Amino acid sequence: MVYTLRYFDPSGMMMGSSPRFNVYGCDFGWGKAVVAWSGMAHKIDGKTSLYPRQEGEGSMDAEVVLTPKHKAALEHDDEF
Repeated sequence: MVYTLRYFDPSGMMMGSSPRFNVYGCDFGWGKAVVAWSGMAHKIDGKTSLYPRQEGEGSMDAEVVLTPKHKAALEHDDEF
């Protein structure tokens, strides 16, 4: 399914992709991958991407996209 902005609910959550996709297993001839990031087209406020870490069983890397306004609010949140 292709998601468009009309499907996004500001208070909702959407999940996609596959936890079985080996993001570090692709070899394009440039050497071993060091990190996995989503592309610029996927940088929307509040998007969180989780990837299995290259090293260590059960650990993961997290990429969180926040606008400067929301990042500042999070940094000033005492409970965080």
